Amino acid sequence: MNASHLFINHYQTKLPLENPQFDIFLVLIFSILFLLTLKKKKEDCPLSITQTNQVKGLAILFIISNHLCYYTEPRPSLYGIWSEVGMIGVSIFLIFSGYGVCISIQERGIRDFFKKRVARIFIPLIYALSLLLALYVTLVPQMQNGFLIEMPRILFAMESLDRKMWFIIFLLAWYYLLYIGSKLNLSNLHKLLLLLVFSFAIITIPDMPYVAKGNAFSFSFGCWLGFNHSIVVNKLDKFLRLPFKTLIISFAGLISLAGFSFWLAETLKFYAYQTILLIAVIAVIISIMYLLYQYRFEEIKRTVSLELIFCIIVFLTIYFNYLSHVFQKHDFEGTLSLMYWSTTRSLANVLIASSLTLIIALMLRCQRFSLILNFLGRISFELYLIHNTFLIHFDFLLFRGSILLMFPIYFLGVCLISSALKRLSERTLRMLRNSKELSF
Repeated sequence: MNASHLFINHYQTKLPLENPQFDIFLVLIFSILFLLTLKKKKEDCPLSITQTNQVKGLAILFIISNHLCYYTEPRPSLYGIWSEVGMIGVSIFLIFSGYGVCISIQERGIRDFFKKRVARIFIPLIYALSLLLALYVTLVPQMQNGFLIEMPRILFAMESLDRKMWFIIFLLAWYYLLYIGSKLNLSNLHKLLLLLVFSFAIITIPDMPYVAKGNAFSFSFGCWLGFNHSIVVNKLDKFLRLPFKTLIISFAGLISLAGFSFWLAETLKFYAYQTILLIAVIAVIISIMYLLYQYRFEEIKRTVSLELIFCIIVFLTIYFNYLSHVFQKHDFEGTLSLMYWSTTRSLANVLIASSLTLIIALMLRCQRFSLILNFLGRISFELYLIHNTFLIHFDFLLFRGSILLMFPIYFLGVCLISSALKRLSERTLRMLRNSKELSF
């Protein structure tokens, strides 16, 4: 029997849907699971590990749903939502990655930064891609070179194995930049400025993936949260103690602002030039009003130093001269439209991620947390690495019967594999820490 008949590769073949409404039932199922797994937790605070795990659990559900619905035909009934929430899930991961690594740097410095932080990424990554490569070598006749010959692709050409690995490369680039800023003993403000320069570079480079462009500012926002951890947590704690009516109005305002930013990104991108000019005019008016306000009230301390102003002028000189060079080689309107979309969409993603984080934090009022979201959040990175292997690359199950019945089985299976991967990775990390060669 030909082994290739045991699976379908959905990079080439769409998963056929006999029930395009299945995603509505899945939403109901996960909603019921969420309600049934609410547990009591008396002592907790905003942005704790339990809180962030729940938001990351929601994020990985978004990403899996996005990938599932992208590779199905006909499109599911809620495809308009699923096609967008995957990017929001990526934004959540980037925000809390920046948040966590900045807290770690403030508490423990950057000693053994790569051994401690990057090892947590590389160990499960190597295991997950080794499994994927082994399946390809075993089941795909075209992979004639064998496992050992193909093995370097695991680290040095990982996107050739799985396209979603762009996120790992993207995340490592942010880590490296933050490490350089810390190594140079930059202040937190200057580290954030360095990250923002990189953000602007991302939205400017023409060939950068659009998913990266749409999340250009998420990691920087997470770093800002991490650098101001105590203040932010204290403010959130006070905010969550406000009257319920005030909370509802505030949430509605934040969600409306996020929706407006999304509308700006998706609707006005074809009028980017006019919109940017309008924003520039508004920014100038606000700046003039602020300067007049400072002049009127001289006792207000001016926090913007002359050095910082000249730093910004140099950056803008380099940046806009680079833009003029880009525009000479690419369509002006198209490039400007993409830059506008990248900026506004990234803002929308950050606002939506913040809204979801606050909604999860609202459960603190009832001293509750979701066991299912917390579980998914704890294995979210491993789920990200594994789910495509058995969804797109080697679909052994989903096409065998009704997707409404098969998807829960598939999802349970990848959760179990991801849990095993997490345990294996943690055991490997402990072995490395205890070895004489690598003293963590």
